[in-house]
Amino acid sequence: MTLPGRNVLLVGHTLHSGRALTDRLRRWGFRCYCADNMRAASDLLSSQPVDLVLTNACLSDGPGFSLLVALDGLPVTAFLCLPVESSCFWLPAIDSGRACLGLLALRPSEFASALEEMTRSLAAAQLIN
Repeated sequence: MTLPGRNVLLVGHTLHSGRALTDRLRRWGFRCYCADNMRAASDLLSSQPVDLVLTNACLSDGPGFSLLVALDGLPVTAFLCLPVESSCFWLPAIDSGRACLGLLALRPSEFASALEEMTRSLAAAQLIN
C-alpha cells in the first residue's frame, strides 16, 4: 500500500535500474518515480510533487548538484549518491527544504536506517493530521 505524502524521485539510471532500493522504498510505502537525467527530473518535478529526491552525483546531462538548485524552496529532502569503489556514500543535501550540504556522509547501511526513520516520521505525522 502506498501512503499519501510518500513520493520519491530517483534520478540517475544506476539508482533505479537496480531493484533493491526501489523495492525497499515500495515496501516502506513510497511511490517511486524515476528519471535518467536532470531534464527528465525537472519535467517530473513540474508536474508531480515529491517528498524525497535521491540523485546520482553524475548524470548524463550534468552534475547532480545542479539538480539541487531546482529544488531550492521546495519542501523536499534530498540526498546525493557518490560512488566509491564498489559502494557509495550518501550526502544529505536538503532536509525538509533547508540546505544541509556539509553534514556527514552516510554509508549505505546508515542511509537505509535514515530512510527507515524518515518513514516512521512520515507515518507519525499522518496519524497526527
